[in-house]
Amino acid sequence: MARRRLRFSCLFCEHCCYFSAEHEMPIVFPWEKRELEKIAAEMNIKLGFKPSQAFIDEDGACVVTLYKWIIQGFCPFFNRASRHCMIHEDKPLACKMYPLLVELPSGKLMASGKCDWIKQHGPKLMEHLSTRPELIPELFPNEFEAAKRVFIEFMTINSFIERHGLRPMDVSKLSECASVYDIDEYMARSE
Repeated sequence: MARRRLRFSCLFCEHCCYFSAEHEMPIVFPWEKRELEKIAAEMNIKLGFKPSQAFIDEDGACVVTLYKWIIQGFCPFFNRASRHCMIHEDKPLACKMYPLLVELPSGKLMASGKCDWIKQHGPKLMEHLSTRPELIPELFPNEFEAAKRVFIEFMTINSFIERHGLRPMDVSKLSECASVYDIDEYMARSE
C-alpha cells in the first residue's frame, strides 16, 4: 500500500490573521496596497499602511518599494465566524505564501512556528525540511509559488534600483521629499 504524501492543508486556526506586534504584520508591494485599499473602500473598511522601504534618486524623488500593512488584532478581511478570508482570491502574496516566510533580501525560506499545521507536525517536520529543503515545494506547492513570486518581484525591483542608482533612505524622512512615488509608478515613468 502506498503511503500518502504529506501536504500542507490550512486548519483555519486563525493565527495567521491575528497580529499583536508590528514585526508580525504583512509586508506588501505598492500595487497590492492599492488593490487592498480599493477592496476595502468597496466594503467600507478602513486600512492602514506605512512605508517600510524607500529609496531616493539623484533628483531627490523618493520611491517607496514596500509597505507594512498595519493590523492591530484580527485582519479586517478575516471573517471570525467562518474562520475564512473574505478576499481569499485577492489577498496579497504575504498572505498567500503563509505559513512560508521569505527573508528579504537573502531569499531564505522559513516556516512560521505560529501555524497550527506546522505545530501539529512538530520539530520532526522542521528538522526534515532543514535537511531536505527540496521537499518544500512538494509540501507547500501553492505557498511556495507565492513565495517565489515575492522573491522575483523583490529582485526585479532591486535590479531596477541598482541600474538607476537609487540610494536607500530613511522612511521617516519621506515627508521631506519634493515628490514620492510607489516603485511601480516610478518604474513606469522611467521606462
